[in-house]
Amino acid sequence: MLRVDLSLAKGAVHELPESVLKKYLGGRGLCAKLYYDEIPPSVEPLSPQNKLIFATGPLTGTAVFGGSKCALSTKSPCTGIYLCTNAGGFFGAELKFSGYDALVIEGRSEKPVYLDIDEGRVEVRAASRFWGMGTTETAAAIREEKGDKKTQVASIGPAGENLVSFACIMAGERSFGRGGAGAVMGSKNLKAIAVRGTGKVEVARPDELKRVLKEAMPLLKKTTSDHTKYGTAMYFETLYSLGAIPFLNYQQTTQVDADSLFADVLKKHHVKNVSCYSCPVACGKDCKVRSGAHRGAVSKPEYESIWSFGANCGLPSLDFVIAANNLCNEAGLDSITSGSIAGFAMELFQRGIMPNLAGISLRFGDEEGVFELLRRVIRREGIGDLLANGVRFVADAIGKGSQRFAMHVKGLEMTGYEPRAFYGIGLAFATSSRGACHNVGGWTIRDELIEKTSDRFATKGKGGLVKGIQDVRGYVDSTGICTIPRRSLGLTDKPNEEILRYATGLDFTNRLLAIGERVYNLERLILVREGVARKDDDLPLRIKAEPVPDGPAKGKRITQEMLDAMLDEYYGFRGWDSTGKPSPEKMLELDLLEP
Repeated sequence: MLRVDLSLAKGAVHELPESVLKKYLGGRGLCAKLYYDEIPPSVEPLSPQNKLIFATGPLTGTAVFGGSKCALSTKSPCTGIYLCTNAGGFFGAELKFSGYDALVIEGRSEKPVYLDIDEGRVEVRAASRFWGMGTTETAAAIREEKGDKKTQVASIGPAGENLVSFACIMAGERSFGRGGAGAVMGSKNLKAIAVRGTGKVEVARPDELKRVLKEAMPLLKKTTSDHTKYGTAMYFETLYSLGAIPFLNYQQTTQVDADSLFADVLKKHHVKNVSCYSCPVACGKDCKVRSGAHRGAVSKPEYESIWSFGANCGLPSLDFVIAANNLCNEAGLDSITSGSIAGFAMELFQRGIMPNLAGISLRFGDEEGVFELLRRVIRREGIGDLLANGVRFVADAIGKGSQRFAMHVKGLEMTGYEPRAFYGIGLAFATSSRGACHNVGGWTIRDELIEKTSDRFATKGKGGLVKGIQDVRGYVDSTGICTIPRRSLGLTDKPNEEILRYATGLDFTNRLLAIGERVYNLERLILVREGVARKDDDLPLRIKAEPVPDGPAKGKRITQEMLDAMLDEYYGFRGWDSTGKPSPEKMLELDLLEP
């Protein structure tokens, strides 16, 4: 592990205890452990005492499908609590090639700097001339300065420099997206992290690993063919047909011309497929606007950005989505929260709650209004200075009943799934470790909407369903692989541990699910000491009070009584008490007793 103190401009190398790695694997688990040990609840997100903790997993940088992931934890300026996020691409693998499994950045530089990690050598270098640049320009300039086109760069844009609470860190074409890690980086005057290494990630049994990957390839191709063809946009049409996509800040689930956002339309904008390190799936889709006002704009819109800018803003135009997504990438903004804050502001404008937007006509369907709003958010200019703090802060500041329309959990804006259309995702949002999130909280779509193994409008059974999905994701995120190819490798709720055995030489038989459960419980212990309790495992008032007005889920809602029933069941499966705190017995079972 490399530890860098920006206040002193010095780095030091520490050994990671094998006992810790056996308990947490790496990645998200290691990030949670280091966060628990080093970031007390009193630390403010934008203070020098906050830290940026990066960790790869044992499969990162290997030949294993999707072995590209690098996890990150920090205290979020968006939520004020623990944040876990991750990025694919090539940054994580390059960090391992340079000789490090983890990186901890602490302190604050007096002037803009970037961290240069090159073949194990570490240097804090001046970055004033890069300040103000977009993320693509920053990466190109650093590579030019180093004279090495293969250097991987994770950087912030102007949004992070201006401490926008939902600023992200762009790592090539991927990002550490949610929760505002880019603002933490900006608060440290850290413009970028450049990594270059030519080392190799050794595995314990390379021949066996090669054999099992070859055997898994047919299943990988079969289970991910639509991802290769369409990317994550593949889900939009199916979810729309089930009334599971929210429109206009969760006011409805249908919209005229919604089919303009379907994957087959996006395919017409396709330029090339983009792969992360060691992944044959190539789910990234570089898309280009070929005509009109946004001609020439290029980005890689995922399902979530298609939802946030297209459906949520009442703009069923992939030209606009591609352009808005590009603006966010270059500025270093989380595209999910960006579209969410725009949709929220549009509804407040619609209802006359926030009518004065200093010349911005912010009606649903107004492309230029959204662009101008985002520009002001990036610069923290005028109304943008308020909106740069996220929907919870805005609602609390404005009042006038606006909290009813603030679609967040624990301060993190909700993603593009309608909880009233499948109740499991509602419980997942409510209990996610980082606030509203389908990834960390539990992607129940396969069970409730695709394979339909669980009644989507039932509350009973959702506690066990969500807990199980969360535990799987807990260990998968700690291995360093992407979740898309994991099923072909047997990394499911019935784990086949041979991939990890051949990579590490260690036996994880009947241990992976326990590791995932340990990771999730450790994250909960962090949240508990940061003040999170049952009252925070909640859903927006709109979801509880307003039935869906249209579409296949018409008339459905999740009342407080329904949510309480799901929480009781979930806490029971978790072994937590009625307030949502892990019990001493559960902590003993998972070897999580506090010192």
